[in-house]
Amino acid sequence: MEALVYISRCVIVLLFSWFCVRLIGKKSISQLTSYDFTALMILANVAAEPLVYKISSKALLGSLTIAVGAVVIGWISLRKRFYNFDSKPDIVIINGKVDKQALKRNRMNLPFLLSLLRLQGYAKVSDVEFAIVEPDGNLSVIPTSQSRPVTPNDMKMDTQYEGITLPLIIDGEIQYNNLKFAKLDTAWLNQEIKKSGASNAEDVFLAELDTTGKLNVDLFKDPVSKKPGIF
Repeated sequence: MEALVYISRCVIVLLFSWFCVRLIGKKSISQLTSYDFTALMILANVAAEPLVYKISSKALLGSLTIAVGAVVIGWISLRKRFYNFDSKPDIVIINGKVDKQALKRNRMNLPFLLSLLRLQGYAKVSDVEFAIVEPDGNLSVIPTSQSRPVTPNDMKMDTQYEGITLPLIIDGEIQYNNLKFAKLDTAWLNQEIKKSGASNAEDVFLAELDTTGKLNVDLFKDPVSKKPGIF
């Protein structure tokens, strides 16, 4: 009986913590600001209290208070006068030259900066026009005109419009919203999947409509090729 009570507390804490993280917003998951990070750190400790102590009400109230506080701070940051109250972008490389003072402000040493540049595909500082430390800590790199990849626009080439590949069937279920967006119907879809050997949508693991109008079908019964060795 005691084990069931503990399991129930774990499930409640999990669901409520999930709710609080969703309340804070998607940005707090992918791109942490300092206040998002602080809120999530405290939230993790407060929300876990019912797993150690049997009193759950205070922990749930505390978690909700922290989440609402983070939402309020995030709302305040949307006001013009508070755009950069958390932190602002800082340029650490200008015209191929490293700003030493900017490195100190961001507590970043030169080897670490060079490592970040290499991760972005730039082996030399002289290839970089600007490097900017963003508010979330990521490094944005704007290369010199001679170092950036060639684009079709540089070569005066016309390109066709490319939209987005739409999944029309996922795990045997037809995605009717995507089908409607593509201005197609189930009759056309059934006709196309039958060309791939499927009797109905339930036989299809994934069917994607690419930007050229071609439907690529992957059936549940399709064999997987032998995998190569990776070292």
